[in-house]
Amino acid sequence: MLDFNSVLGIALTIILPFGVIGFASVVRKLGASVEISRKLVHILLSNWILLALEVYNTAWACVVPACFVILNYLSFHNKFFSAIERDNDNSLGTVWYALSLFLLCLVGYFLNVPWIAACGMLAMGYGDGIGALIGKRWGKLHFTGIYSKKSLEGTFAVMLFSGLSVWFVCTTYANHLSPRFTLIIAISCAISAAVIELFSPLGIDNLTLPLSVSFIVFLLIQYPLLWQIFICLDITLFILVIAYYLQAISFSGLQAATLLGVSLFIFGGWISFYTLILFFILGSLVSHIGKAKKSSATILHERRGARSIAQVLANGLPALIFAILYYFTDTDACLLAVLACFASTTADTFSSEIGMLSDKDPISILTLKPIQRGMSGGVTLLGFLGAILGACIISFIALPKFGILGMLAIILTGLANSLLDSILGATFQAKYQIPTNNNFAKQLTERRDYDGTPLKLVKGLKWVNNDVVNFISVLICGLFLILLY
Repeated sequence: MLDFNSVLGIALTIILPFGVIGFASVVRKLGASVEISRKLVHILLSNWILLALEVYNTAWACVVPACFVILNYLSFHNKFFSAIERDNDNSLGTVWYALSLFLLCLVGYFLNVPWIAACGMLAMGYGDGIGALIGKRWGKLHFTGIYSKKSLEGTFAVMLFSGLSVWFVCTTYANHLSPRFTLIIAISCAISAAVIELFSPLGIDNLTLPLSVSFIVFLLIQYPLLWQIFICLDITLFILVIAYYLQAISFSGLQAATLLGVSLFIFGGWISFYTLILFFILGSLVSHIGKAKKSSATILHERRGARSIAQVLANGLPALIFAILYYFTDTDACLLAVLACFASTTADTFSSEIGMLSDKDPISILTLKPIQRGMSGGVTLLGFLGAILGACIISFIALPKFGILGMLAIILTGLANSLLDSILGATFQAKYQIPTNNNFAKQLTERRDYDGTPLKLVKGLKWVNNDVVNFISVLICGLFLILLY
């Protein structure tokens, strides 16, 4: 039999949602915008889960959110909860909100860890809610394309308040967790929540964000050793989201780079992972040096704009192959080959980007005759010096584990790749003739088409582009290093 306190608690869990919606309706009638009233409900109603944790000891907590799944769906069509409905809004955000609460309560109580439901709901309520308000009010740095309504400021706000929400719940309801581990959980959830909110369309983030956050918390408390993988994932996502905002990487490239980063850590450890991060940052920075001066050369490239999935795999897959070999063989030569692969790709990137800044025209590595600027197979003294610089920077990572000899081996491998890449590019890479009725008449290009018109192949193999050349040359140099070492 229920006592008075239990009855009062249950009554409060039923009354609270209507009270919050009623309060938001009053605020709206006093002049607040639709968005303010919606986010007010979004934030305040997430606190329902804290009340439920005090009142319910079983999955009966699911009854109230289950009812609101139905009520919110009816309101979506009939607009009788005006404080939470937008005009001309085709998303089921309010329905996903109630469904998330229902599912998290059901799973949380069933697994006897109901507080993980609070992690997800408060991360959505405060993270997504406050993030949207900050982004709308102060957001100046907007993403492009289909995510143009999202801002970098709003994304960082989602990250901050989601992390704080998870930290509060873990500190309050999971006293058995150490402060350090609680912080790790909060950081893991914060960055993941921000990325999920950014890329979830049409209000479905009200479902994906809370479920994902609670799932991460559950995984970490069940399998604490996973924290390194999540931290690796967080670092990767943090850097890639900024790169995506700067249009340095495409969405498909972001997905591939995330998988690549985590896989490199799993098979090659931290040294492989942060070598990848260093290569990506250095490559992105050097591509912006003298961008105006390089414009006439880069217009002839097949590779233009943000890094695609093909570019990510061409530069990173050879290193991952050697990392997998290292994982199963425990051979140091394979780990050194991972670093050599990134030294090779860094040297090639530095050589290409810095070489295009040379005042002297490049010469063909095969004929030693002048070649048009920006074309594969051309070399300059400045580009060669750039290759040395790129390889040297990466080589310092090898110094603690492999010593001076390992460092020198990586530098030589990087330089060898830069030369091999040029030879393969000059010999096998596809080159096309530009039509004579434009400013680049009688010049060759690596692009398959020009202004939508297919071009005639005049040199090389059709299936061999810059990404294929990069992959083959880096893989060969990695294998050579293993044999040499």
